[in-house]
Amino acid sequence: MHSTAAQPPHPRNARAALLATALLLALATLVPPAGGPGTAHAAPKATAAAGAANASEATLHALFDAEQMPERMRQIMQAVDQAQLDAIASIADPAEQERKRKAYATAQPVMQQHFAWQKLRPLVTEVYQTQYTEADAQALLAFYGTAPGQLHLNKLQPAMIEATLALAKFMDERVDALFDSSDDQGRAKGPKPPKPTAWTAADAHDGLAADLVRLLMQDEFNARMQRLESAMRAQTGLVQSGAPSKQQKQWFANISQRMRAEIRFDTVLPLIVQPLRAHLAPEELRVLLASERSPARKAQRAKALAASDALSARLQQTIRTEIFPELLAAMARAENAAAPANSDTKR
Repeated sequence: MHSTAAQPPHPRNARAALLATALLLALATLVPPAGGPGTAHAAPKATAAAGAANASEATLHALFDAEQMPERMRQIMQAVDQAQLDAIASIADPAEQERKRKAYATAQPVMQQHFAWQKLRPLVTEVYQTQYTEADAQALLAFYGTAPGQLHLNKLQPAMIEATLALAKFMDERVDALFDSSDDQGRAKGPKPPKPTAWTAADAHDGLAADLVRLLMQDEFNARMQRLESAMRAQTGLVQSGAPSKQQKQWFANISQRMRAEIRFDTVLPLIVQPLRAHLAPEELRVLLASERSPARKAQRAKALAASDALSARLQQTIRTEIFPELLAAMARAENAAAPANSDTKR
């Protein structure tokens, strides 16, 4: 993170950079349910009451295996780790940078422990059982056994993970730029940035990829941007105690309004189109478009979105109440141990 002349009422230091954990995990749940290369697994046989019963652990674990959830979490945590290292590397003072580096080295094992897939699997299973019936889960497994399902698992998912991480990086950079161009009320200072040039498809391949991205992500992206202010408030609650002040509320409102105006779906569309184009040939994109436009897949996506939102909320709660306090305590201990005895460095 960068320093600003007029500091907003929002913590912005190397500790606050750990908010990238919450951001990336929340963004990761945008990825349609299939985490990486894999093969469809045979579903366990359903019971007679499977149509009404919650999904069984056995069926959900078969889904997780098909979706390569451990690899998905590894990629996410690798990106989180890099985000923290980049934030620390941006600190100008060498002594302060080294102190923060040691603090993060202390916190990193805590993150790895809490976000290991074997640690998360019971929580994800519990959340998914509230969202999927046994029939829902087995229908999704059956889809993974089809040609479009295999494309979804083996090609669309790697592309979507790349796109999600690129989107997270873009958002972090844009949020930093907005902070740095804000006064203490969250209003823009200096000249207004130029309006971004509208993106247009370079060829038919781009056009097919863009059509699939709009179908899968546009409505949800717009909805989440509308909820941005409350999400920012929740994230700020991770690094400060007490209710926000009147000044903070005004700052949040102004920053959120500017974010919604400047970070629109059409500005991020090229970031998502590029990896889809790289992973999927035009004919494969046509197969996926035909499949995703079907009523059955539309219903499955609605289920997946509900599960995604429930999982994101649960993860944010766990981060806020359990993981983040432990991380901050570990980093504070390391920083205090590394600080000179007569240091009055502001932390």
